[in-house]
This record gives sequence, structure tokens and C-alpha cells, in this order.
Amino acid sequence: MQCRDRIHQALSFLSFAFYPKTTLIACTVFSWIIIVILGAAMTVIPRGSGFYDLVFALTTGAVGSSIVSLVVELSSNYKHNKLAFHQLRDYYNTVLDHELYKQVLMQQTPSQRAEKKAREEFEAAGGVEDSSPYDQPQDIIQITWERLPSLMPVFKATLQDQKEFLSDGEIDELESIVSEYKQIHDILSRHLMRSPLLYDALNHPDEGYLQSLYPADVLQNMPDWVRHHLASTESQKACSRYVEAILSDGFLLAAFTKDLDISQKGLVDNRQELDRREEEQEAQPAEDWDEDDFDSQDFLEPEDEEAFRAQVEQTNRELNQQSRPFVSWLISDCCQCIARSIDILEKYIAQKPYYGLMIRHTQNVAREPLSGIFAQTAYRFEKKRLDKKLARQKGSAPRQ
Repeated sequence: MQCRDRIHQALSFLSFAFYPKTTLIACTVFSWIIIVILGAAMTVIPRGSGFYDLVFALTTGAVGSSIVSLVVELSSNYKHNKLAFHQLRDYYNTVLDHELYKQVLMQQTPSQRAEKKAREEFEAAGGVEDSSPYDQPQDIIQITWERLPSLMPVFKATLQDQKEFLSDGEIDELESIVSEYKQIHDILSRHLMRSPLLYDALNHPDEGYLQSLYPADVLQNMPDWVRHHLASTESQKACSRYVEAILSDGFLLAAFTKDLDISQKGLVDNRQELDRREEEQEAQPAEDWDEDDFDSQDFLEPEDEEAFRAQVEQTNRELNQQSRPFVSWLISDCCQCIARSIDILEKYIAQKPYYGLMIRHTQNVAREPLSGIFAQTAYRFEKKRLDKKLARQKGSAPRQ
């Protein structure tokens, strides 16, 4: 049993020696071109001559070198690809899980399509189904946005630590993903920091935190302005950690961005809203705009700190409200670009051994016909449930 398992494992990794094919094909073609040329020269050179012996020796050496170079290349490929298989396991699994997750949320699996067919027949027969928002398929932007907290740590780590095992195309796409995510990070940071959080970090930092960083005698002799500056710096660092915690947690991210419309529909609607605002601003005369702008501002200085704080909070709320269409559009556009890059990464992975077979199989699941056993089973169960529900709605006995 142990011997058979070892043989099976060795055969499963045998394909590692034949990737990439380009190098092997190039070496083989070049070697055989030289051999053919030398062979053709041997046919026209008289035998027994010194030049014939020289060409014959070169031909023999070319054949031997081609075999040696092929064996060396196969061995090098095997070692490199096997090491890449272990080093890039998290990266491969993350892309594979994303493809599975995407098909489930877009309701593209055979079982889900079979259940959808049963519901369509139920509605065509006059049945009424109570639909839940969770039952509706999500678009690719919503799925990518939801998956970002789990995707980005792996993509960043792979690009930073395992770049030597990636192809040039994969590196380009991962760099594009990281660049798009940086735009999301920056715009969300500004959106989240428009609150009393940043105001207090700048103006009312927790100076008591410095007691854990400096001895008491140093704090006692430290000037007040230095103590305030150091405390403000530490508070701003804490604000950055707070934002990072939100961006790296799916639950927190969804809660703090629930008012944003990050979806395919939101991408179109928010783009139209931004274009409408731009057209209105261009159509408005400059002198009228200036007058309205000045009239809408309150230049009276607040009487005390509390009034100033309240004014800052109100301004931040208005800025968040006004910038919501732009923030939603920008995040949706970045998520769409990230989704396209992930699709390209899947194409690169599909060319590689082992995981290429798995990713191709996963992609083919969405195109499987509904005649499969899993689809048929899901269809029968859903059909039976809906038939009973239809019979209750119509007040008749369920059919057998």
C-alpha cells in the first residue's frame, strides 16, 4: 500500500517536469535544426574524407548534447515547479476558493441552476414564492468587495515573498490588484477618518498613554507642548491601526460601508450622478456659484470648544454625504478591475500542472448541463417542496 501511494504521488508530480513547454520546445527545435543541417551536410560530403569525419563527429555530439540538455531542462523544471507548488499553495488555493465562492454567490452551480429552474416552473404555474435578498445572485463587484479582506493579505504576501515563482504576467496582474486596492484603502481611510476620531487625535490626544512609553521623571520634566505632540503622534498611529482593522475584517468593513452602493448597478448609477453634478456645475455661472458658495458658509467663529467640535462634526457628515457617490463609484470601479485581474490570474494558473487541472475543472462546473446527478437531485427536492407549496396556495391536495 505504501509503495503504491508513493508511485501514485510520483506520477502526479511527473507533469511538473514538462512545464513550461516553451523552453523545452525551443531547445528541442534548435537542437534538431542543427542535427538536420549536419545530417544534410553528411549526405553531400564524400565518405572517408576528413571533413566527413568532422561533420559526423559534430552530428554525434549534437545528438548527445540535445539529449543531455533535454534531461537537464526536465530536471530543472521538476525541481522548480515542485518547489513553487509548495511555496505558492496559499496563493493557488486562494484563487481557487475565490472561483468556487464566486460561482456559489452568482448561483452558477448546477444545483443552484436546477433549483432556479424548479422555481421558474413554480411561478409559471401560478405559485407565489417569498424571495429573500439573500437568495438573489450577487454580481462580480459585490463578490470581489466581500472577498477583499481574505484575498489581499495572500496576494500581497505572494507578490512580496514569492515573486521568483511567478510568471511575468502574474506579477503584472498582482501589482495591478495591489495598486487598485491602495486606491480603495486611501479613499476609505479619508471616508472613515471624517469623524471626531481624527479631531480628538489632533487636538485632544490621550497623554496618559505616554506613561507606558516614558519613565515618570522624563514625563515630569517634559514640556507641555512636547507631551501634547508626542501624544498626538501616538493617537494618529492608533487611528491608522483602527482603519487597518476595519479594512481587514469583512464584518466590520460591511458595517462601516453599509451606506455605500458597491455593485454593478452602483457603478453605473453613481457614475451618472457624478456626471449630472458636473454638468450642473458647468452650467452654473461663475458669479452665481461664488455668491451661493459664500452665502452658504458660516464664517462666525464658535464661542467655545464644544461649539467648534459640533461644527466640525457637522461639516464631516456633510462631506461624507456629498462624497458618497464618488466613493461608491471609485470602490466599485476598483473592484471591477481587481475581478478582471483575478480572471487573468486564473488563466495563468490553468496552464500550470496540478492546480491547472483543478481550476479548469472548477470553471467547467458552471457550464455543466442540468442532466447531472447532483443537479437532478436538487431539482427533484426543490420541485417536490414547491409542488406542496403550490397545492397549499391553491387549496388542493398535493399531487403524487
